[in-house]
Amino acid sequence: MRFQTPLSLAISAAILLGAPGAMAQDRNVMIHNNTGVTLYRFYSTNTGSTKWGRDVMGKSTLPSGRSMRLNFDNKYGYCAFDFRAIFEDGTELTRQGVNVCEVGDYTYDP
Repeated sequence: MRFQTPLSLAISAAILLGAPGAMAQDRNVMIHNNTGVTLYRFYSTNTGSTKWGRDVMGKSTLPSGRSMRLNFDNKYGYCAFDFRAIFEDGTELTRQGVNVCEVGDYTYDP
């Protein structure tokens, strides 16, 4: 029978407890609309993809002066995303390479 020393047990515990923390990233981003125009549609996709995902707002809109929290968690662990926002006046703003693992707030200004 093989016994582990207290040091090897501590190292094993640190590896097991630390692994999920290293893999887990906060991918929640607060989207702020300060444009003076209502945000009607918001699309995102991982950077490098050739297709946009679905409109994450669905039937909702985001009036100017308001915010919404979006969760970009995904099974692949992507952090870099492209954003595409479409406003009620037809303005379309696209931003590439937003690191959702590092950015907690993203603001659309006039």
